[in-house]
Amino acid sequence: MNTDQCQEHRMPFSGIDPAVFPCLEADLDRVRDALGPVRIQGRPELDALTQEGPGTSRGLVRPTLALLSYYVLTDPSVPADDQAVRAAAAVELLHLGALYHDDVVDHAHERRGRPSANAVWGEHLAILAGDCVMLTGLNMLAQLGQREVIAGTMANERMCAGMVMEAADLHSASRSEQAYFDAIDGKTAQLFALACRVGAMQANRESGRQDSRQEEREEALAGFGWQFGYAYQLRDDILDLTSTAEELGKPVNTDLSEGVYTLPVIRAASRDRDLGRLLGKELTQEEAARARDLVLASGAVHEAQAMADAHMARATDELSRLVDRANALDGLTAYAQAVLDRPAASRPVSVPRQVRQAPQPQDSTQARQVTQWMKDWLVDTGIAATPAEADHHRLTGSLSMIERVLPRVAEGAPNADGSDDGLFERKRTSAALGTVFAVWDDLFEDPQLTDPQAVTALREGLVATLRQDPGKPWTPGAIPTSWAQLWPRLCKGRTVRWQEALLDNIEDWLHACERETRHRISGYIPSPADWLSLRRSTGGFEVGMACSEIVQDREMPPTVRSHRMVRRLEDLGFFVIFAENDMAGVDQDEADQVPYNLVRAIRHELGCSRAEAIERVERQVAEKRAQFNAVFTYVPVLFRTLPGLSGQGNRYAAIYDMLKLFLDMRQEDSERYQPDTAAEGPDLERLRREISRSAAPAPSTR
Repeated sequence: MNTDQCQEHRMPFSGIDPAVFPCLEADLDRVRDALGPVRIQGRPELDALTQEGPGTSRGLVRPTLALLSYYVLTDPSVPADDQAVRAAAAVELLHLGALYHDDVVDHAHERRGRPSANAVWGEHLAILAGDCVMLTGLNMLAQLGQREVIAGTMANERMCAGMVMEAADLHSASRSEQAYFDAIDGKTAQLFALACRVGAMQANRESGRQDSRQEEREEALAGFGWQFGYAYQLRDDILDLTSTAEELGKPVNTDLSEGVYTLPVIRAASRDRDLGRLLGKELTQEEAARARDLVLASGAVHEAQAMADAHMARATDELSRLVDRANALDGLTAYAQAVLDRPAASRPVSVPRQVRQAPQPQDSTQARQVTQWMKDWLVDTGIAATPAEADHHRLTGSLSMIERVLPRVAEGAPNADGSDDGLFERKRTSAALGTVFAVWDDLFEDPQLTDPQAVTALREGLVATLRQDPGKPWTPGAIPTSWAQLWPRLCKGRTVRWQEALLDNIEDWLHACERETRHRISGYIPSPADWLSLRRSTGGFEVGMACSEIVQDREMPPTVRSHRMVRRLEDLGFFVIFAENDMAGVDQDEADQVPYNLVRAIRHELGCSRAEAIERVERQVAEKRAQFNAVFTYVPVLFRTLPGLSGQGNRYAAIYDMLKLFLDMRQEDSERYQPDTAAEGPDLERLRREISRSAAPAPSTR
């Protein structure tokens, strides 16, 4: 590639004179190409784990330093050779790997305007991804030569040591300035020095000789990078205190909140007792804002900026040892200064194109028809003795949610042949399953049920109903009659495997409901740590998935349901839906002594007020909801790459649209906890009595 070709590919770059470095942007594009995802052999759906990091909108500061250092010692008008490009990419990979770890340690759920790897994949996989990326970078350096990999290993070791030192000093009010500088030497300055060093190494290799003069040039450029790294980190710490989230494209004042006391904070605290009293513990948002104001008022930020300027001046002095290519040296300095002068260290990027959009609402006429059919069916089967009972808020609450969800999947669930034949019937079947399930749930939650033996009899009667011959219900009554009518509808078009799995899942749920009711009777309240597993066991999530599969007329393969990312999506969605449900129903749950309520569990364990417990749950819900949305954007990518879906990944992914819709609808609006009629609800004692008689067959041994 000649100079003219470089200029044709050139894009504007802050602080770079294109007349001096005409090939930089084209060479950076080559670096981007080298930053592809780390391939996990035989698992293509995992490639995206390391694909989000090296986006085209990255500043690529370290690769730019490597390339500029290479140009300084060669000819800046000529494209970098392949080894220089690989060296630049390798340093960026070391940096990216550290970012994966940083985000886990900091519990950061966003990186440059995109969900972080830990937000999407979870902390365990994010850490392993960081390891893969860093090792890939070291491997690239090893392919360049022994000197490169030794330099990279030493820099990486010091970088990790710097991060360890910083983590060890979290919330340490006695952190010294020296401890701060020791940490940023490792976590930032060493990698900047490495970038300049390996760029110079490739230039020296190209020259074909390695003498003391060449080594002196490498040291000068590495010294420049080291001093610039100090200035860069100081400036970044200052921006965290002085900028807005809009300017930085990421949250601000995070260092104080996370207990990372940077130079301005350390100096300000040494003079201000009020600030010193705030430090040394986790801060509320209000306390963090107050601490920030005290730091800004102390003048310590200006002192830190003066120190950053001094390091930048020393960086320039390091280059004075290099007497050739003055324009290139000036260009390198100008670039570094431009990076420091930028108002933001990173900028948000656009949301990836593969974001899955939730279905848009369609005409609700069909949904109203479904709910009216449901009310009539409840009366016909005897679950509701009268139309007035079918209008009771405990039933209409479930039906109103169905009526709000169904219009959003009206035109989104075609058959395999693309038609929508049978869609209305599938919606009625799905709605019937969800409503019957809610009634069964009410049978256990009824506060009038206080006899443990009656609880067991109820569970045994429902299991008998579940396993009965649909053509010959085991006993008369509304529950067996309704299930006998519903089961053939559920089986229509479904495989035997799906039918057996649904029956097994419902029976497991019945056993969990029996346990929960016994816990209510005994007064047991679980710890918050146990809440999720216990709540999920009684939450009916598997039935909800079956409802979605019925509407979409597809069955999710077990191998897909067991995939780690699918399980994570389900767990996050489940947490949000039921934690919000717990907050909305906490008054009724307290009155009924419902044991598996997260607000109640937190109050019981911590002894805090209800308002404090709700605030804790709200924070958890906000965090889990953000993570769910991040994972949900990845669903199309996952389902396109998973084997066994016969090229129908998007249609299988649509099964999870209903889960997304439930999350997007405010649980506080649920009528199940907001009575709006004076009607008496279904006679739960009558329904229990009908299936709890001694005529019940022997209970299941499950």
